[in-house]
Amino acid sequence: MLIYRDRDAIEAARLRRLAVAKAEVVARVNGAVTAARRLYVTELPGQEMVYMAKETEALRYLSLPEPDLSEYPLLSAEVGITAPSAHELAQIWANMGALWRYAAAQIEGMRMTALIAIDAAQNEADLDKILSALEANPAQNFAV
Repeated sequence: MLIYRDRDAIEAARLRRLAVAKAEVVARVNGAVTAARRLYVTELPGQEMVYMAKETEALRYLSLPEPDLSEYPLLSAEVGITAPSAHELAQIWANMGALWRYAAAQIEGMRMTALIAIDAAQNEADLDKILSALEANPAQNFAV
């Protein structure tokens, strides 16, 4: 009976070490994802909301035959800075939104694939393979 208890204790310790190692690899993956997203999104509090509001304004502006610029405060504030006309600026914002969605889909797909692989890992060697792939090209693994 002592042998079985020792085996159980050894297996329990191995599973605890594996859980800690998995958590560390998840943190590394999330760090790589954060770095990749920073390639596309300015890191400022609320900036994501600004980007979403700009895209919403842009798409609404572009959908109308003769939009009234006074109804688009973000476009009005930036015309002449980023682009000479409201139409050109709206087109830039709409295009940037589409590009971000494409990049975000790629990054998120890779992130979720990595997290599933981490969860399925049976041992630290499996985790080492995931880390090796990540460390080979950290930004490229998540950037588009």
